[in-house]
Amino acid sequence: MTSAEGPGPRARTTPEGGSATPPEPGGPVERAARVPAGPSAPPIRRRRLGAALRRLRVSAGLTLQGAAERLEISDSTLSRLENGQGRLRRIDVAAALDVYGVDDEDLRTTLLNLTGQIRDKGWWQYYRRAIPEPYADYISVEAAATSIDAHTVQLVHGLLQTEDYIRALAEAWRVRTEPLDVDALVAVRRTRQRMLGGAEPLRLRLVMHEGALRQTVGGREVMRGQIERVIEESRRPNVVIQIITHSAGAYSGLDEPFAIVGFGNPLEHDVVCLDNLTRTHFLETVDEVRNYASVFDQLRAAALSPERSALWLADLLTKMES
Repeated sequence: MTSAEGPGPRARTTPEGGSATPPEPGGPVERAARVPAGPSAPPIRRRRLGAALRRLRVSAGLTLQGAAERLEISDSTLSRLENGQGRLRRIDVAAALDVYGVDDEDLRTTLLNLTGQIRDKGWWQYYRRAIPEPYADYISVEAAATSIDAHTVQLVHGLLQTEDYIRALAEAWRVRTEPLDVDALVAVRRTRQRMLGGAEPLRLRLVMHEGALRQTVGGREVMRGQIERVIEESRRPNVVIQIITHSAGAYSGLDEPFAIVGFGNPLEHDVVCLDNLTRTHFLETVDEVRNYASVFDQLRAAALSPERSALWLADLLTKMES
């Protein structure tokens, strides 16, 4: 992604209609929008902040051009900010909220806090040389979450993995061309797992195929420790684990791992995260999220109940120990 071009001196038509000569560039918001956002798509939370500001602008009855004039920036700059292609400061967001007539203190506080969180350096950035950018982007989303509904097929969910299991996976991943810092990967996973504890823990609902626990990653001892860890985490009041057994047959979502991440505030709608070998995809539209939420409900119906899943896990561990 390249930095934004400065506005030209002549009038032009905007996507929302109308034309006007944009203000002279050079103000602080104008400069913020020129900060390169990186070589790939803008981080999802910055993009979602821009979308929230766009909704507030539309609700205020302002066109892109009209809002830009009142904010004393160009319409192209405002468009880039609404698309997550520039770095907004709290003062910029506060100015936009004033122009849009947003006087709800809770709403203002939520948006300004979100702005600060996006600009703050997250803990995962200390590992930026060891983890790929898409993974860092996912962690930034996960770190702000209040809930995750996840489906796993072949691997134990990262929030439940033991260190031995992580290291065994990392050894298998060494066949990739890029270097892999195993210690950093372990540190990142262990830090992520802290979200399940604390005063306000993440709510995790996990539907896991039994194949994830029968796949021998790292050997029998590693898997025994991993199953013990899953049983231990399932006892947390904020964690619900259900197992889908082979006997469940065909069901919706059979071959697709995914996570639905929720944020607990009306400005950040739930988002679906899909992983493949090289990148993480985020699905953000209401219809896409609703479809996956429906699939997750069907997965829960196809799985053993949490109580029966606990018995199944205990039985699997007993067999591993025999």
